Amino acid sequence: MRPSVLIYNPKSGRQQAAHLLAQVLDVLARAGFEVEPIATRGPGDATRLAQEAAISGKEIAFAMGGDGTLREVGRGLLGTETVLAPLPAGTTNVLAFALGLPRDPLTAAQVMSSCRRRSFDIGLVGREPFLMQVSAGLDASVMAQQNAKAKKRFGKAAVAWTGLCQWMTYGFPEIELCLDGRAEQCSFFAACNIPHYAGSFRMAPKADPGDGLLDVVVFRGRGRSATLGFARDVALSRHVERSDVEVSRVKELEIVNLPEARVQVDGDILAEPSPLKISLSAQHLWVLSHVDRA
Repeated sequence: MRPSVLIYNPKSGRQQAAHLLAQVLDVLARAGFEVEPIATRGPGDATRLAQEAAISGKEIAFAMGGDGTLREVGRGLLGTETVLAPLPAGTTNVLAFALGLPRDPLTAAQVMSSCRRRSFDIGLVGREPFLMQVSAGLDASVMAQQNAKAKKRFGKAAVAWTGLCQWMTYGFPEIELCLDGRAEQCSFFAACNIPHYAGSFRMAPKADPGDGLLDVVVFRGRGRSATLGFARDVALSRHVERSDVEVSRVKELEIVNLPEARVQVDGDILAEPSPLKISLSAQHLWVLSHVDRA
């Protein structure tokens, strides 16, 4: 049996994790994993539990929850030999999708024995680690205004409604960046470690979490009409062809000035003010993946 821990957020995805716990544990046991389940009780708890799992020599740390739970567990496992295994139970589950895993925790548990261990880059924005991306602009404003109770009750529909409301009132301030020493101005940017964003959308189609680089997508358009067109083209996977969009591959970037805009990190709002440096950690994370490349 493979010694493992299952760190789960009982409040994720309309409490999906708590409801499916017994079934998930049964599937993993039959697949050869000796699993100790532990529930998180508050912010930061998953990081502490992951650190304890690594210190105790657990081979696998299953993380059942949303992308926020996965980021906390990943932070605790950074630089260790314990492997992160996502069991998606949140609203969007972007990281699990990028790793080729099924969209629900029970089905994901069923394929874990056939997944392979792979190295995964971890980004840093200021002092905060991230697995997927950092972005600023309208999307972060939407996340900052999102009502947690409405999101839990209505899921993606609540996010869409908040997005529409913010689109009508957002001022699209200019963001100043420095990309490997080159100045850039935009109304939105996303520094991506994986191709996927907000679900299955491929914001940075060539991003690879094992290449030691970040793919930075900048959108220079301003106003509601241009932004609506950009969002449409992201949904259609043709935004990189736009004249007001540029994609760069960099070692590091800096948010020089961020007037009236917010920054989101893997779906959570970052409290640190600009200027902020974004780069990749010298340490890596091990993950279980169902595809060779995210």
